[in-house]
Amino acid sequence: MTTINWQKIKHIMVLGLGKTGVSVVRFLANKPSLIADVRVFDSRENPPGLEDAKAIMPRAEFNTRHWEIEDTLAADLIITSPGIDLREEPLTLARDAGIPVVGDIEIFAQNVDFPLVAVTGSNGKSTVTRLVEFIGQQVGKNVVAAGNIGLPVLDLLQLDNKPDAVVLELSSFQLELTEKLKLKAAALLNISADHLDRYNALEDYIAAKQRIFNNADTWVLNRQQQDTWPHPITGKVVSVGKDAHPNDFGLLGGNVDKSSGPVAITYAGEVVLRADQLQLQGVHNLLNAQAALGLAVSLGISIEDAVEAAKNFTGLEHRCQLVSQESGVLWVNDSKATNIGATAAAVEGLRPAITGRLLLIAGGDGKGADFKELAETLDKVDILLTIGKDGPKIGKLFNGSRQVNSLEQAVELAKSLVQPGDMVLLSPACASFDQFNNFEHRGDVFCQAVEAANGNSA
Repeated sequence: MTTINWQKIKHIMVLGLGKTGVSVVRFLANKPSLIADVRVFDSRENPPGLEDAKAIMPRAEFNTRHWEIEDTLAADLIITSPGIDLREEPLTLARDAGIPVVGDIEIFAQNVDFPLVAVTGSNGKSTVTRLVEFIGQQVGKNVVAAGNIGLPVLDLLQLDNKPDAVVLELSSFQLELTEKLKLKAAALLNISADHLDRYNALEDYIAAKQRIFNNADTWVLNRQQQDTWPHPITGKVVSVGKDAHPNDFGLLGGNVDKSSGPVAITYAGEVVLRADQLQLQGVHNLLNAQAALGLAVSLGISIEDAVEAAKNFTGLEHRCQLVSQESGVLWVNDSKATNIGATAAAVEGLRPAITGRLLLIAGGDGKGADFKELAETLDKVDILLTIGKDGPKIGKLFNGSRQVNSLEQAVELAKSLVQPGDMVLLSPACASFDQFNNFEHRGDVFCQAVEAANGNSA
């Protein structure tokens, strides 16, 4: 799209509140040359952030109802939150009529003046984003995470102290409406079936992810998923992978090849970081660490400094988070695993570290996914407990699975089955909205239930 000419816009429509919507309203309120009237819509009766938005921009019109065709066609510019399906008829007709439909990332891209790197992929985005932020801060740079995690991007433009660099976590929804995002480096970590309730085909989902490279100088790509690489490749490629590589990032040792010694990350053929020096667990996190190191180097951080910083990163809550190791049993919270690929990565990454059995708790809202793709992963599981709306669909793939009514019941049942050396892994392969507010809420419930089951509740 062309650069937004704010002085020519008379009618702005903002779709969706929450953190993103409120940041859009704040941006518009602080834009001195803006003369347009602003109409804000959210289909929820009492959307989060409504009162804050009203206080920020009292002159705006706020509507707690769904938008209609006449609403969208009356706008000169529509700014939409990532959760809104662009296939809706009012938005489709508006775009057909030539009305610009943008997200906050595109507005940010047209106003930002500091270095950017960005991360997308089905799984691992948050870990990589926070690790790059952590590395930057550890070496004395003011690096800030934003986008789908951390601060809303438009709030960065309001900061008095501008960051030295920003690392963006971007979803496919955010990338759909992004054209002018100039990046020093972009990473596409992986692709697995996800959000098929928002896309007509997996190919559309992949294409949305690949948009991250449109204006990126360096492309960080996964060698094990070359079928997801965009073509033609116009940037400098830095690849990551589970195999050895003479020029880029890779792995050596253990079961990776026939060489002796522990598993280690290599760069340009040299060992730079052993797996046992990282606090992150699992092979999938060794790939995440490779991507983060590649992005950090693109920001001018030496590989040596980036590696030293990465050793101190403890990971994120709800992402393969060790909750308890009471009586020799590992309880792991991977509630962030909201799709099949995330659960596959967790099981395959953690299984080698388990001396006993793996008990998996899975289920929730599958978002239209074909769970047959999970069958190979379930072969590595010893006991399967399922919860939620689509738990029975997962359970059908596993002989002897047990469906329970709640996560608390799943934890109680797991407690009665475990023995020393076992691991109980909550990795649902589903969204949480059928039973919980969000994946964080689901993870918190799991942690509380584990504490109670082990007699550690307050």
